[in-house]
Amino acid sequence: MSAKSFRVPRMCRAMATAGAIISAMIVTLGAAAAAPPGMCDGARVVRNALPAAVNISVIRVITKTGADGSTTEHLEIADGSGAIIDPSGVIVTNRHVIQDAAVIRVSFHDRSQMPAQLIQASVLVDLAVLKVEASKPLPTLRFGNSDALEVGQPVITVGNPFGIGTSVSTGVVSALNRDFMRSSLDNLIQTDAAINPGNSGGPLLDCAGDVIGINTALASNNKVLGSIGIGFAIPSNVVMFVADRLMHPETDAPDWFGLQLQDITPSIAAAFHRPEVGGAIVTATDRNSPAARASLVPGDIITAVDGLELMDSRAVLRYLVTRPLGEPVTLSVWRKGITNEVIARGQLWPNLAMLRSEVLASASSVARAQARGLGMKLTDITPDSRQRFGLGDEGGVLIEEVTDGSQAESAGLKPGDVIRQVGEEVATTADQVRKRLNPRDADGEQLVAVLVHGRTNTRWVTLCIGRIDVARLIAAPSMPHNAGTASSSDHLRP
Repeated sequence: MSAKSFRVPRMCRAMATAGAIISAMIVTLGAAAAAPPGMCDGARVVRNALPAAVNISVIRVITKTGADGSTTEHLEIADGSGAIIDPSGVIVTNRHVIQDAAVIRVSFHDRSQMPAQLIQASVLVDLAVLKVEASKPLPTLRFGNSDALEVGQPVITVGNPFGIGTSVSTGVVSALNRDFMRSSLDNLIQTDAAINPGNSGGPLLDCAGDVIGINTALASNNKVLGSIGIGFAIPSNVVMFVADRLMHPETDAPDWFGLQLQDITPSIAAAFHRPEVGGAIVTATDRNSPAARASLVPGDIITAVDGLELMDSRAVLRYLVTRPLGEPVTLSVWRKGITNEVIARGQLWPNLAMLRSEVLASASSVARAQARGLGMKLTDITPDSRQRFGLGDEGGVLIEEVTDGSQAESAGLKPGDVIRQVGEEVATTADQVRKRLNPRDADGEQLVAVLVHGRTNTRWVTLCIGRIDVARLIAAPSMPHNAGTASSSDHLRP
């Protein structure tokens, strides 16, 4: 990886990583409320937003490939963030937050917790929609219109950086329409508000308290694990559009044209003898796609769609993907110095959502991970081990070895650490601790807190020892439609 690289932040402890269902009562589709610098009442914004901003804890299966090509699997506890977007318990987050999850739990501002299920995750962008079964309506965050954002506008992030708990940071919109070249909907918001591992999936708020983005990635120089002032969020209008389709793919699917495009650079324009820079050049069309049937070929330059001049490839693709299914569009196509009008009709998107089996951990991978155990060798402390590891006269149970690629290693445990306590039970012998941490004695998705004394500090570490039922992660197949809803499609227009 180069000296500077873009990465989706990992989420674990020291990983040191609306829509049709949203009623018109809670969706704000007006202009984002930009405030002059220094005039943003951040305390008010945060106070109102915190009840609907959530922390997400995930137990997931991590696959590690050895130097010999062999693979091993272990469980890892990771942290991320999310936003409640419907009072029934619908939560939006990043797909990578719940990738390979075996257990998903949501923590709320009032310190309550609930298990969450996956409704669906997107192929198009790094988004997933979760559901918790709430006994009463939950507070929600409103969506603002991200198309109205301006560079320099104040913003606030809310999330769970490094799993330390809900935190906020402030900054400005540094740039708009950033492209990672992941999908046709890439037009990320760049901000200098701190986005760290664990902030993934949390809201980016404007000064009105509206969600204008979902935090998704940070830029790294490979030396600093956390924020260096370059973070990215998925615009709220894209979030609403995708969340709608994830919850109701059978009734609200986007158009697919099978068209691959590239921006026109000055050198490309000169090479094709085009006097202007702008539009999008065709690089490929999928076989038997609407684009192929419209006779588009590599080298064609699309200068306008339905009479709208669109200046880059993503603007063209965003326009096409938000059209009503099957509605004809008129493409202005420049070829060999001549512009012609071409009619194309999209069709149902073939790969809008990932199979949930591709997102969640499988029962077999969980079984293999748990069969490996925690990956640490426990022994009673002896005079020899006290001298070898430089231990004092403290009691407890010694962690003598930690297996590479194990849950214990992922949790930050090291040889020479001493377990002082397991839950409320003081650790006295290795046999006692081994029995307490034996998965066969655990009931359900059990987490055990272990008090560990290391070389520099004493800390609680959480380990998963329970039996996990991955089938519990699948949400019901249907989601209720609310009457009088507002569509987000119009707000995706370039």
